[in-house]
Amino acid sequence: MSATSRRRRPGASPSKLLARGLGAFLVVAGAACNSSTDPEVNPSQAEIRITGTATEPLRLVVSTDFVETINQGTGTRAQVFNTADTVMITSLPYTETVTLTDLGSVVVDLSNQTDVVATVRLFVELDGGQPPYEQEAMMSAGGALRYVFAYFSPVFI
Repeated sequence: MSATSRRRRPGASPSKLLARGLGAFLVVAGAACNSSTDPEVNPSQAEIRITGTATEPLRLVVSTDFVETINQGTGTRAQVFNTADTVMITSLPYTETVTLTDLGSVVVDLSNQTDVVATVRLFVELDGGQPPYEQEAMMSAGGALRYVFAYFSPVFI
C-alpha cells in the first residue's frame, strides 16, 4: 500500500470515526470532572487560627464563593468575591472553622487597618489532605497575609 492511499475499515465512515473520538473524549472529560469533586480529595472545611499580639483590631475576610481570574498578559491572579464574611478581630487567639462549598475553595485575608504594628501568625488547615498554610508576620498599616485555595480552574482574562 502506498503512503498516499489508505484503506478504510468497512463501515468506518469519517463521521463514525469522529463520533467515536468525541465519545472517547467525553468519557475522559467526565472522569476528570468526577475526580475533581471526589469527597475524599475535595476539602469540606477549613480551620483558621490566628495567634500573636495586636493592640488594635485586625480585619479578617473569608470567602468560599469567589471566581479566580488570571490576566494572560501579566500572569497576575485575582480573586473576585461573590460573597464574603468580614470580622474585626479584637483579641487573640482567634479560631474559626469554615464550611466550604462543593467547590472546596477558600480565600482567607488577614489585614491590619491601623498604624499600630501587629505580630501575628495565620494558620489555615483544610480537611482534604492539602498541606496546612502557616505564616508569621509583623504587619504595619496596610499589611496583610492572604491564603487562597482554589479547587477549580481560574478564568483567563
